Amino acid sequence: MRPLVSAIAAAAVVVCLTARPAVAQSRTVSVTIPIGLTFIVTNVAASSSGSPSPMRITFGSVTGFRNSERFNVAVRADAATFAGPGTTRIPASKVSWTAETSSGKATNGTLSSTAYSQVYASSNNPSSGSIDLTWTLGPITAAGLRAGTHTLTVRWRVEAL
Repeated sequence: MRPLVSAIAAAAVVVCLTARPAVAQSRTVSVTIPIGLTFIVTNVAASSSGSPSPMRITFGSVTGFRNSERFNVAVRADAATFAGPGTTRIPASKVSWTAETSSGKATNGTLSSTAYSQVYASSNNPSSGSIDLTWTLGPITAAGLRAGTHTLTVRWRVEAL
């Protein structure tokens, strides 16, 4: 039996609005993040790649940014472990990613449920682009893990700076 592990991301289009003291100025950016990611685990002692691979986050329709302003994309797990059958759980920290982009700075990382981890920082005065994330679920050494669907919800944060 092949267990299926999935991570569910909750975001489609995010708009950031902020106000500056004295002069109200809004900055907006449209960000598209795929809704889900799946790991098919055939051997718990080996790493498994996420699908789709890569997972592409895109951004565009950027308005109101000054030359020195940028935005960040970060992610965190909603729980310390995946939910699934049985009482043994897969730690969220078993999930990591490598990130690539043609503009700005992509950051590799590991999921945490206690803090957001940066995935991307745009260059100043961004216009449009994408970030490609390749996800990996590390080997699972938890004794007593049951086969089946294990899920983890993640939260994305996009902020203008």
